[in-house]
Amino acid sequence: MRPTLGKLWPGKGDALITNRRRPIAIIEEDTSPGRHDTLIAACDDYRYGLLGCRDYHDNCTDNLHAAMRRIGLEAPECPSPLNLWMNIPVAADGSTSWGEPLSKPGDHVVLRALMDCVVAMSACPQDMLPINGADCQPTEAHYRILHGPR
Repeated sequence: MRPTLGKLWPGKGDALITNRRRPIAIIEEDTSPGRHDTLIAACDDYRYGLLGCRDYHDNCTDNLHAAMRRIGLEAPECPSPLNLWMNIPVAADGSTSWGEPLSKPGDHVVLRALMDCVVAMSACPQDMLPINGADCQPTEAHYRILHGPR
């Protein structure tokens, strides 16, 4: 997606692109400051191990695979996610850090599918880094699917 967009953070009017360079969805509305990460891979059990977690920790990769199994599909690998509202600051020297969200309660994003697709959404379970706020507490995420004319 980044090479096609030519920027790190997609915003209103930008298309989300498949790995075959086809537009799959477009961001039609975004009431947040528009910081949506495209750099960081979906978290997994290995990531939590690197953070010092010794027991199993819920994670976005396992959430994706479980959701896909529930509808009878299997993802051969976890695709690069669009991390809505995840703030990963990028410094002038290219280094990244884990920033607190810039979004506020009630902010929303409207995506319009441009082709048939499966969308999986995971409310980020990260509670060891400040990406879910200073208190490191994940919050609920809600979504609606609206069907319009084809």
